[in-house]
Amino acid sequence: MKKNKRSKLHIRQILMIIGVILIGTGSVTLAKYVIEEFHGYYLNSKHFYFTSNRLTEGNPLYKINNWSGVGSFNISFDLLSEKNSLVYTDYDIPYQVTYVCPNDVICSIDKPTGTVYKASTTHSDTVTVSFNPQRAFQENERLVVHIEAKSISPYEKTITADFEYVVGKQGVTYEIEDVPNQAYMLLKITNAINFCTVIEAFDDYSVGDSIDNTVYRRLSSVNKAKCVSKKIQLDFNPNILLLDTTSNILDISTYSNTTISGVDYINRLNFNIEPLSTTAIKFYKKNTLMNYTYPIENSTSIVTVTVSDPI
Repeated sequence: MKKNKRSKLHIRQILMIIGVILIGTGSVTLAKYVIEEFHGYYLNSKHFYFTSNRLTEGNPLYKINNWSGVGSFNISFDLLSEKNSLVYTDYDIPYQVTYVCPNDVICSIDKPTGTVYKASTTHSDTVTVSFNPQRAFQENERLVVHIEAKSISPYEKTITADFEYVVGKQGVTYEIEDVPNQAYMLLKITNAINFCTVIEAFDDYSVGDSIDNTVYRRLSSVNKAKCVSKKIQLDFNPNILLLDTTSNILDISTYSNTTISGVDYINRLNFNIEPLSTTAIKFYKKNTLMNYTYPIENSTSIVTVTVSDPI
């Protein structure tokens, strides 16, 4: 930035002197720490705050255990221009986001570049990186994603994070995608089991027989309903979440209601899930300020998910 050329040159000279002195005494780690602390102090003195709800200068590691190993998933995070709810930068901060994508995963991003505008009431901008594995990852395999966000002007600052997905035993896993100030959240349920169990005899199949996914996909819709991979039950509080009743999930579900102020609301949902599939269910939040992201943001799911065998 031209108007700060002299000040930036001056600060670099100071940092170089400090670095040379400390490195000369053998304290490379200490030198790096002092330079980073001094740089942070300098940015704060300019009321420049480029932060995130997940990315930091310390490169945190978010570990997601019991990942199914199949199905696409998203990582969403907010880039902020605030130090806290009362202190924020009073100018726009343009940024760019990059990521390191594993070879066997197709990655995409909705905002490789963007701006956290000072006029924004939330002083934030949301970025989503999408991942589509090109194979089924096996038990105990790990998928590590590195994400980096960098402010472009008027000052440069880089914040990062690593997200590690560890494949658990084959079965059903679930996650919640959400961000603050969003009207809804998505519950995504993934079934990594590659077969279904016959619950009603048909053709040459008897109750209890297993049918692998390849054969299952060729069955008629009538016979598919007679072969279930897993049964899912969702329990939730309508005082907190309201099920999106326009979704076709209701067409394949049974449900129960609870009465609140004389009005019936769905509070339990039961349905069957197909082998090697992912189902996304939308819930509207009573409090849009809340962030129910699971398991990265919260250790407990706001929706209770119960998985059971078909017979």
